[in-house]
Amino acid sequence: MPQVDLVINYDVPMIKKCGFYDPDFANYMHRVGRTGRFGTDGLALTITSTELEEEAMDLIAKHYAVDVAKLKSFDDLVKLYSEMRGAQKDDF
Repeated sequence: MPQVDLVINYDVPMIKKCGFYDPDFANYMHRVGRTGRFGTDGLALTITSTELEEEAMDLIAKHYAVDVAKLKSFDDLVKLYSEMRGAQKDDF
């Protein structure tokens, strides 16, 4: 899949253990690993809708020692994507 440069997760992968939910680290990596392959740039967007999902994303970021930007609008996503691609303002 060398052409994938954007992955959108409509939820945070979770595992239920003894009635509690924990982030599914391996499943998350499997999902986002579809982008940015073979030395190319890529973005993975995960949509969160609950406080539990936001906390799970914080744990995922900590687990993989990566920064996860919290975007507040679609414009933020377009700006980040444009910066990654080196696009000019008029390209979108």
